[in-house]
Amino acid sequence: MFVKIDPPGTFCTYEALRDALKITGGETFLEIGCGGGSISKFLCDLGLKGVGVDFSKSAIEIAEKTLESEIASGQYKLVHGDVFDLSEDFTKVDIALSYMVMEHVEDETGFIQKIAKYVRPGGSIILAVPGRKDRWSVEDETVGHLRRYDRGDLQVVMDKSGLTQVEVWSVAVPVANILFHIGAWLVSRSTEMEKVGQSQREQTETSGIREIPWKTVFPSWVRLILNRITLWPLFVIQRCFYRTKLGVTMMGIGRVNG
Repeated sequence: MFVKIDPPGTFCTYEALRDALKITGGETFLEIGCGGGSISKFLCDLGLKGVGVDFSKSAIEIAEKTLESEIASGQYKLVHGDVFDLSEDFTKVDIALSYMVMEHVEDETGFIQKIAKYVRPGGSIILAVPGRKDRWSVEDETVGHLRRYDRGDLQVVMDKSGLTQVEVWSVAVPVANILFHIGAWLVSRSTEMEKVGQSQREQTETSGIREIPWKTVFPSWVRLILNRITLWPLFVIQRCFYRTKLGVTMMGIGRVNG
């Protein structure tokens, strides 16, 4: 039986987010494109209080189960909708973040400027996007991606959007780089290929809740291998590569001025 288990690169991304929070600080968050809620769950487990937004009803239903206790306690709230449709007074938080969302959006600067409206002055925005244009693959063509980002691309769009103190990190190097082509091969042999003919919106709606054997779901015994303890050396190693251009995932951190 296959169950949801995060792959090594995702574990590394969580640890990079933990490192980013040491820079940003903050007690409240807004996650745009929360998908099945794994990132929001991670943040809630760290003690933060938050709100998740996603336009995919299927994703919201999964997130409701993932964060059932946090929702019941009032620590977390879910909203079904598009960020561009949210009212100006929707919320104010210390941190707004989106994980693998901006590459689906035509208007990058508009996207960042919109979510910045929900951040308190001096707060932060954290963005994670697929890295390296030369790594465009069949996976991008099944999940509604419009682009991948080289490190400088993400720096430019965050600067242009009015954020300050911007830092861009290459995340999950080298493990995600090593596994990249294997991941693309697994996608090419999965039912994900049926999505190639779908519209970009249809692909985007399910991009955060995919079940691909040996990529996003694994036999339950794999938890013995893929966990925070066994993968700890990878977390240490990835920090040596934050300032490089090698990441197939890029993470940007920026401040919102008043």
